[in-house]
Amino acid sequence: MSKKNFKKEIVKTPIVEEVVKPENKPSNKVIFLIIFAFTFLLYGNSIMNDYALDDAIVITQNEFTKKGISGISDIVSTEFFTGFFGRQKNLVAGGRYRPLSVVTFAIEYEFFGQNPHISHFINVLLYALTGILLFIILSRLFQSYKKTKWYFSIPFVASMLWIAHPIHTEAIANIKGRDEILAFLGSLLALHYTVKYIDLQKIKFLFFSAIAFFLSLTAKENSITFLAVIPLTIYFFTDSSIKRNLISVIPMLITTIAFLAIRQSVLGTSIFDGSTSTSAPQELMNNSFLGASIADKYATITLTLGYYIKLLFLPHPLTYDYYPYMIPIISWSDWRAIFPLIVHILLIYWAFKGLKNKSIISYSIWFYAITFSLTTNILFPIGVFMNERFMYIPSLGFIIIITYFLLKYLPTVVKNIKQYNTIITSFLVMVMLLFSVKTISRNSAWENDFILFTTDVEVSGNSAKSTTSAGGKLIEEAIKPGNENVRNKYLQQSIKHLNKAVEIHPTYVDALLLLGNAHFQYNQNFVEVMKAYNRILKINPGYDKVYTNLEIMFAKHENQEFELEVYNNLYKIAPNRYDVNYHLGSLYGKFKNDLTNSIFYLERAIQLNPNKIEVYKDLGVAYGMKQEFKKSTEVLEKAVVLDNKDAQMFVNLGLSYLQLGDKDNARKNFDKAGEIDAKFKNMSNQLIK
Repeated sequence: MSKKNFKKEIVKTPIVEEVVKPENKPSNKVIFLIIFAFTFLLYGNSIMNDYALDDAIVITQNEFTKKGISGISDIVSTEFFTGFFGRQKNLVAGGRYRPLSVVTFAIEYEFFGQNPHISHFINVLLYALTGILLFIILSRLFQSYKKTKWYFSIPFVASMLWIAHPIHTEAIANIKGRDEILAFLGSLLALHYTVKYIDLQKIKFLFFSAIAFFLSLTAKENSITFLAVIPLTIYFFTDSSIKRNLISVIPMLITTIAFLAIRQSVLGTSIFDGSTSTSAPQELMNNSFLGASIADKYATITLTLGYYIKLLFLPHPLTYDYYPYMIPIISWSDWRAIFPLIVHILLIYWAFKGLKNKSIISYSIWFYAITFSLTTNILFPIGVFMNERFMYIPSLGFIIIITYFLLKYLPTVVKNIKQYNTIITSFLVMVMLLFSVKTISRNSAWENDFILFTTDVEVSGNSAKSTTSAGGKLIEEAIKPGNENVRNKYLQQSIKHLNKAVEIHPTYVDALLLLGNAHFQYNQNFVEVMKAYNRILKINPGYDKVYTNLEIMFAKHENQEFELEVYNNLYKIAPNRYDVNYHLGSLYGKFKNDLTNSIFYLERAIQLNPNKIEVYKDLGVAYGMKQEFKKSTEVLEKAVVLDNKDAQMFVNLGLSYLQLGDKDNARKNFDKAGEIDAKFKNMSNQLIK
């Protein structure tokens, strides 16, 4: 701030802007210790949590992470999801290249194995370091805004409020959220070193800022917004010339170009592909606005912008899930779209109005808008209505506004210093206490998937994803050994949630599959199972999981009449599936003794997949039972080529040859069966005279 502008501020607010040396100000080390201890007080209970939510993608089911240090080369040379899926799937437009956090997980895995407590501890540690760095930066930016009481200074109050804000719990308590933490930490370091360069004019600080910024980009691409935030900060808080300001950004611009080139070479897609794509995903869980008109889409986006601000002021309730339709699709006739629009128009007005005189309110709004811009759904679709982690960085703009209001403008209303100190102390203590209680309690919800899903479904009960996740996890817990006393209770809850999910999203295949599974586990109700599964097959007749699950279910529950009915219906839907034909052939032969139909379907099964040993065995037996022994021997000869360790198959082949009068081949196969299984050792002597 220029001397001229600073004098103007003093005239406006003499209480806050009085520039004097703070009384009894402790050393920075003591303040750092306070911030550090406060962070661990808030998030210490998260350290004992297990893995949850997307941790499987980056740690527990990521083949690259589980290689430890030797997996780093794969991590840095592939798309973000490749280590989880085994191949690049391009699940999101433009792809994701965020290797830094995954590299840290691989290093942890190398030294500590699969240990969630170490990972949680490191997240909290990095968050504490971010809070300390934030205090250092704010102390420099607000060096003219000192108070006689250091604990009422803007840097200290803003840092403590930012650390305590419960909206950050998703980024900290979820291990995968480390990409957010590292991205902001790297961006703040880049800002810190850029300010150092402006103050001291030493080139080395530009080198440091470029390295820090590159690392922040490799943590999360959203860091690119700091290419605008950093020069904006220099403009608002220093008297640096425009030329020097632009020079300070050049190294970061170079590293950004380098990062984008690396990203392009790895992914084959640009960071901007998501914004230029004309074809949005046609699945609701990947496109929250599917089916909505353009007008309704932007009315709903405005609603989410208002909801973010609501959560900044009142962070309750919190949830990991804002998928359809946790946020409802609304139109511009709804006040929930109009009111946030008016608020944001006013914010835009204040942001532009304060540019010339370098208003702190203006700066904070710009910081909020720029760092939030890429996740608003305005520029391009992000696949979900909103997420609390998207506020991790932008929330700082909100915190600065609140802090600045409390410590600068409130004294103009409450002019009695003693009364002001009482009000501000009471208010801050109350807010910090409420924030702290909410943060600590929210950490507990992230203990594991079961607790997270069953807790947040109460908040996100209108989300198809949340209800499906809760339903699926309840099934898993219900069938675990030792949970027999809660089995039926959990399965009933599961069916309730999954029915809700299907009501919200009638073509949601994941929910329908789990609903069928839940009905089977609860009371083996195949009628309800097939109701759910048939809805899936209408959407996707070749959905493999339906057929696989049915095999498992029928193996556990013998209901051959119903099984035959089911597979006959499946044949109408998917006549060219091997498994459908094989099961029909097997059922007609073993259950109905209908050898004609059995042979028909088994022959079709062989045509569809000639490498399955079980179909040759059954077909050979069917031909034998039909006394077509020549065909039986032909089929069983192919079978023994595929599997020469099945004694019973050699016996069957020998019996068919015996029926044809070929005693030599019969004896040969009986003897082979005896070599494999001693109980058949004397079969040749017993059957061949």
